[in-house]
Amino acid sequence: MAEAEEPTPPKRKKKKRKPAEQGLDASPAPARAELDAAGRERPRFVLSFPSDPELDRLVAAFERGDFAAVRAGALPLAERAEDERVRDAALELRRRIDPDPLIRYLLLASVILLVVLVLHAYAHKH
Repeated sequence: MAEAEEPTPPKRKKKKRKPAEQGLDASPAPARAELDAAGRERPRFVLSFPSDPELDRLVAAFERGDFAAVRAGALPLAERAEDERVRDAALELRRRIDPDPLIRYLLLASVILLVVLVLHAYAHKH
């Protein structure tokens, strides 16, 4: 009788390890609570901002929609902040409320097109 061959175990696919399993932190731990005092979800980008009293006031103004206060306070805070993370966070808040540059170009193109069409309509009366 021939000896029975042992079946070879099926090959396993290598499982990719997630960055957290590799000891790497995929994203920094949130320094802020995910919900504000009213129970609303905060924007994801503010969760990793450092804790600073002036920055906290700007974040609260941003969450309220008081963009004038953010616009007035972000640059002065960035100029006098000693901590680089506070400076970067203040500049990030300011960048988030600035209009998209593409919108400016599209608005300019729309105005030019309107002027051209109006001039064409007046010049070619039938």
